Amino acid sequence: MTDTPAAHEPQPGDLDQLLSASIEAASSMLSVDGEFYPFAVALTHSGELVSPAVDPGTDQPDAEDVVDLLLEALRDGRETIRAAALCSDVTLASDTGDQDAIRVELEAPEHQPVTILVPYDAGPVLGEPFGVDGEARIFTT
Repeated sequence: MTDTPAAHEPQPGDLDQLLSASIEAASSMLSVDGEFYPFAVALTHSGELVSPAVDPGTDQPDAEDVVDLLLEALRDGRETIRAAALCSDVTLASDTGDQDAIRVELEAPEHQPVTILVPYDAGPVLGEPFGVDGEARIFTT
């Protein structure tokens, strides 16, 4: 594939591909450990899925510290990627009680960021995903 300007633009299906990869990885970790630390997946200009490695400096880091490190790594490499996903294990509060969920924040340049939440029960048994408006945290000007 040639490195043309069009190759640098988000392609149809990029965010879907990142969402699928994120949910698959999160589900796998949930089935083994019952939880997971935040992680990121990005799509390079050549269409390759990559995941930045970060070192929080401790064996049991705070999840928000890991998110901050992942965001920093994605921002530092944003010239080499066309879309990114940040995935974390969250708890949704509601009137009927707390619900565990996979949160996938999807972002691409010049596109409205979106956050997809996938509630889950032990197993994991995944619930119905739903989306909310996201916040640009990687491809910011």
